[in-house]
Amino acid sequence: METPRSSFNTTSNSDLYNTTADIEIPMICLAIYAVYSLIKSKQAAPVFVINLLISDLIQIVCTLLLNVSLLFSYIIIWAGSIGLHFMTCIAVERYVLIAHPVWHRYHRSVKYFVCTSLTGWLIPFIVCLVCFFINELVYIMPFIPYLVIIVCFVGTCRSLSHSISLTPVKQQLALAPLFFVVISYTFLILPFQICSFLLLHEHEFPFSLFIFTFILYLLNPLVDCLLYVFMRSDIEKIIRMPYCCSRLKRVQTETGQTTSTDVQRDHV
Repeated sequence: METPRSSFNTTSNSDLYNTTADIEIPMICLAIYAVYSLIKSKQAAPVFVINLLISDLIQIVCTLLLNVSLLFSYIIIWAGSIGLHFMTCIAVERYVLIAHPVWHRYHRSVKYFVCTSLTGWLIPFIVCLVCFFINELVYIMPFIPYLVIIVCFVGTCRSLSHSISLTPVKQQLALAPLFFVVISYTFLILPFQICSFLLLHEHEFPFSLFIFTFILYLLNPLVDCLLYVFMRSDIEKIIRMPYCCSRLKRVQTETGQTTSTDVQRDHV
């Protein structure tokens, strides 16, 4: 049974693995630490993001150890399934937060977080056992979470369109994490899954296209790290900071020019 990462594990690509791992592992560890500080706010999304980052970390480490044992290839499948599960959880949580805020407010207990996280690690394990006997499911299963994410995205957009209390900027910020998940899933994960399936079943499939989608897939853990930014409560201030700084600098420049002109006039 082929795996998303092990199917392209050759000696010529070991440098590519090592390069991405050297960058991704420190970034993921820092992101996990940063997201952990947000759990105190009793939000489900940071918990799901941490689990997503941990699954990315497992995939990277096991990829580096593929030459040691074939067992790591199955762990990669399991960790990849976990990542897809928690991306779906992030999308569902964002939809419930916006479309059903009252229900979300009364169902964000620690027990809920623990049960959802344990389920997120157990269900992919069962799925991997099934895929072990039915190999084709490895390429079909990624489309099921994708459909759920798309439905949540459309539902969230509709709920925001009827929202009166939120300003347009806050609506965009509320939709940003879900939009980020959709873009990551669409352009980094699905293309590689599709190309992997076509490469195994179509002998004339262009291998260069497979390599391109594989490189995009390797970038997925780095993109997941950026979810931390959208989980912060002060995201609006972070986004506006460059604009405020540039505006302040422009005001200071104009003030300096005005002062210089006044001094010259007084001197004359």
